[in-house]
Amino acid sequence: MISICIPIYNTDVTNLVTELHLQCEALDAPYEILLIDDASDLSFQTVNRELSKLDNIHYKELPVNISRAKIRNLFPQKAAHPYLIYVDNDAQVCSPHYISTYIKMRSPGIVCYGGCEYLSCKDNQYSLRWLFGVHREAIPIEKRKVNPDEYFSTFNFMIDKRVVLLHPFDENIEEYGYEDVVFHTEIIKQGHHITQVNNPLIHTGLISNEEFLKRTESALRNLYLLQKERGRKADLENTLKLLKMKNRIDYFKLTGAVSALFRLLKNSFIKNLLGKKPSLFILDLYKLGYLCNYSKR
Repeated sequence: MISICIPIYNTDVTNLVTELHLQCEALDAPYEILLIDDASDLSFQTVNRELSKLDNIHYKELPVNISRAKIRNLFPQKAAHPYLIYVDNDAQVCSPHYISTYIKMRSPGIVCYGGCEYLSCKDNQYSLRWLFGVHREAIPIEKRKVNPDEYFSTFNFMIDKRVVLLHPFDENIEEYGYEDVVFHTEIIKQGHHITQVNNPLIHTGLISNEEFLKRTESALRNLYLLQKERGRKADLENTLKLLKMKNRIDYFKLTGAVSALFRLLKNSFIKNLLGKKPSLFILDLYKLGYLCNYSKR
């Protein structure tokens, strides 16, 4: 009936998998939990290997680290059941009905997004990632249902296995960033729609402000390469407000001016983003300026 798919990298997933396993065991339905480790450090592998002793859990270690897209494409090839539940390894279950809620949503061609939540954070070194998550990712179900096709994340979703097999994640995206947006854009383009359900997981994987900014820059470099591909630009522009604004700047031939202004203000932006009270507005300006500046290389 369901295959729960968890890609792992340098994370102890014992608590997450144990809770999912307990919920599955309590239901009278066929299931399996697939764990694929993306060449984690030995200390994490040693801990997570123990989970393979539980019934219906299949654990595999990859010899080398592969991309986020490639590892997600492995699951439908190995899954025994027709419906896949993708869960990121830095998730925490917050409902005793998490699995049963998804089971009730099964239908041919389904792509169902459950949402995410964040716990409070009092450590300033994680404040930027937390702020972004709370205001840009933890979208209430009422808002998600207004424009259901707009909201999607690979953090927590259920999908008909055939959809992923027909429209796999783009394995040309090897660096961090936007592989989920490209997948989302493609399945919408192919006529699928996102079903929104109130079935969130808690996102626990906060990273430091410095690391978040570093990953943001990596993702923006990925985005620049993606939007240059023939036929991809218009699709991404319909999904990403950032790219829509960048293309408007290009149209009015203001890219050089915005790039110069970004270089002038970059240090001030970074001081705010790495400080005690980061601003998402400043983050948006930083992303737009960085993308314009990178495209002028």
